[in-house]
Amino acid sequence: MPYIDWSDPDEMFGLLVEFVADERSEAEDDPKRRRFLAKLVSDLMALQERFGALSAAEGIESLRSIRSSIDDEFENDPVVEHLGACVEELERIHGQRID
Repeated sequence: MPYIDWSDPDEMFGLLVEFVADERSEAEDDPKRRRFLAKLVSDLMALQERFGALSAAEGIESLRSIRSSIDDEFENDPVVEHLGACVEELERIHGQRID
């Protein structure tokens, strides 16, 4: 099993993108959730392309913006919980809270 460095924002964000993509692949029986996850994966992958070049504050704010754009219908979806947890962990790593 490879070592995961949870203090590495790029690696942590990459794992989030991978998790959401896996969830999308497994959502075959729920077309509505699959569309939601497809859009979320697209948004996250677009951010991932530039994530390493952003400041910590910009990366966190971008993730929070994606999080806030999610329809209330999916508020309790596990991927949304993971997205929120990723933001919180990035804030902890960088010792900041961006409101």
